[in-house]
Amino acid sequence: MAERWSEMRELGFLSGMRFLFWVYRLGGYIAFKVVLQPVLLYYFLVNRTAREASRDFLQRLYFSGDGSTPTASFYNSYRHFNAFARSSLDRLGVWANGSILDRISFPSRPLLLEQIEKGEGGILMGAHLGNMEICRGLSTRNPGLKLNILVHTHNADMFNRLLREVVGDDSISLIEVSELGPATAMHLSDRIARGEFVAVLADRVPVSSQGRSHGIAFLGAEAQFPDGPFILASLMKCPVYTLFCARVGDGYEIHCEKLADSVSLPRNNRDEALLGYMRCYVAVLEKNVRRYPLQWFNFYPFWDQA
Repeated sequence: MAERWSEMRELGFLSGMRFLFWVYRLGGYIAFKVVLQPVLLYYFLVNRTAREASRDFLQRLYFSGDGSTPTASFYNSYRHFNAFARSSLDRLGVWANGSILDRISFPSRPLLLEQIEKGEGGILMGAHLGNMEICRGLSTRNPGLKLNILVHTHNADMFNRLLREVVGDDSISLIEVSELGPATAMHLSDRIARGEFVAVLADRVPVSSQGRSHGIAFLGAEAQFPDGPFILASLMKCPVYTLFCARVGDGYEIHCEKLADSVSLPRNNRDEALLGYMRCYVAVLEKNVRRYPLQWFNFYPFWDQA
């Protein structure tokens, strides 16, 4: 079984998301949950790499904290898988039925509204934590907020095809990160200059960025994080925020913090400056992972990347 995240097919069960989505649309969440359980249990049992990665994460989280997070039991690992399945469904559901957008708590909203009122864009650094699709859905309710998300679509091609079936091609603002070159960087710079925001999930090292990462302390041990999002931010010369959106009960909570007014990487101490920004991001990420312990969705050997 593939152990690199880029070689995994989103735990495999997204191939059945079309069927599950229509179950949810026609029968509601209760019907969806009943149909989902045997499917989810099957993939939980056969995906040993993902299952062991989940338990490794829960164990590190538990022992590096105060013991208040879930233990690394099979039951809690299964809950972890279940949370991912629900998040995947919500990524579609937010476009098929926008009522979930009425149940969002966003206490730090003024941070982004202030930036929008200036007519300036920015970089939003998220992670595979919770559900960034909720933020993109929410942006449709604010004409001044245009959100573009950098993704690794080769890894999630099945899901993205299904998303386009539900949303339509014209509504998709996904930009492939493995093809991020000078032309794409210029395109993103133009969008930010127009007051748009670019969201990047900064907790995975893309295949195209081998050797362009740094080891940062995370949950008690060193893990690799990509340089790319921070180098991109330095090129954009714009404000950088962290943004995380996680499910709470029947709705979602969004947490936003300003990471920097701009990312500056001077030549004489470029690496030191880069590490400083990366450590700040990872510290905010760890805080939010602890806040939502079952909603960090990296089902591969995160601390043991080649």
